[in-house]
Amino acid sequence: MARKKASETAKFCGNCTSHNAYDYPSQVFCTRRFLRKKEAVVQTLWHCEDWVQNAQECHCIRDAKERKNK
Repeated sequence: MARKKASETAKFCGNCTSHNAYDYPSQVFCTRRFLRKKEAVVQTLWHCEDWVQNAQECHCIRDAKERKNK
């Protein structure tokens, strides 16, 4: 399977460099938001203005989408 180019990647917190597992797969803990004293627990399928693409795709996006569609 070919990897998507950065311009083709959908922006989700789950594929940002700052995310960590929190309430898998629905919510993630964002280190950037925490350091800026903003709400750090956010939805995996959301993104904020600080989004930075992670080099590796995370399974939490796939799992969050599956859970949302159930």
